[in-house]
Amino acid sequence: MPHRSTGGGCDSAEDPRLDAREARSYWITAADELLHVRASRGHGAPARPVFDLWRVPGRKRLTLDGTGLMLLTEVSAQRLRMSLADDLCDGAAYTCAVPLSPGLRGQLGAFNAQAQALQGHAPVEDSTRSVTRAALLHLRALQALDGAQAGASHRDIAQAIFGLEAAVRWHADGELRAQVRHLLRRAEAYVDGGYLTLAGIRRTASDRPGDEPMR
Repeated sequence: MPHRSTGGGCDSAEDPRLDAREARSYWITAADELLHVRASRGHGAPARPVFDLWRVPGRKRLTLDGTGLMLLTEVSAQRLRMSLADDLCDGAAYTCAVPLSPGLRGQLGAFNAQAQALQGHAPVEDSTRSVTRAALLHLRALQALDGAQAGASHRDIAQAIFGLEAAVRWHADGELRAQVRHLLRRAEAYVDGGYLTLAGIRRTASDRPGDEPMR
């Protein structure tokens, strides 16, 4: 049953025992991050596109977000969300509006992908997207936490993450152990609520360091 969890930033209940590839959590999204789709009632205007829910590609879900309908569609690994006005119906002409927020320039690509999805065009996957330092740290931190929870030693975790050569360079107070400790602290911070920032639920004054592309 859908519910709003302001503490966890999730709009749907999920079984915590599910594999991450099976869980379909519905995260709360700020209104200024959504493309707003509403019925067009103008007269004498150029021909408007017609709304057709089944034209939108991917696995679709509709849910109430308190002020109207939210459409979530999943195409491969990508998720697109848009807000549907309560006066919009299937077969009606529509227009799209975007919020004039300070971060609009950086959101234009996402808004364009949402608008294209309304026309039946699946978003293009960027197979050459650069891996950022932050993304690599996120991955390693979660791997380290999985290992620690399974009872692995710091040395075993280092070897699993950094390779077999880590065993050769291992010292009780060495660099690798310090890295493992850092990764575990980072993962514990995610568990304690830091994941809300990663999911875009909790806003920060500025981006955290580490988002530059890996070279």
